[in-house]
Amino acid sequence: MSKTDYQIGDGYLKPYVTAVLEVTVTDRSDDAECLILASDRLWDVVSNETACEVAQACLRRGRQRWCAEAAALLTKLALARHSSDNISVVIVDLRRRNVL
Repeated sequence: MSKTDYQIGDGYLKPYVTAVLEVTVTDRSDDAECLILASDRLWDVVSNETACEVAQACLRRGRQRWCAEAAALLTKLALARHSSDNISVVIVDLRRRNVL
């Protein structure tokens, strides 16, 4: 597919909205705890370090749904810092599980 095969949003916004994906490939270490996937509206107002600190704090609480809790907190933090327009946050638990 070429870059022009993608359409996001309304056609009249095409001059302003791009569908060119920003992709980074990184080797994952065995001690990686989570992956934070978020729209640019989170990253506009929350640093990588702060996002990681929030996720780690939720993980340390030991709750089963820590990923959902961390995603909700990061969204609320972005809103409190006056970000707007489609704040999306998903956190994926990357810790190894012992499967019996």
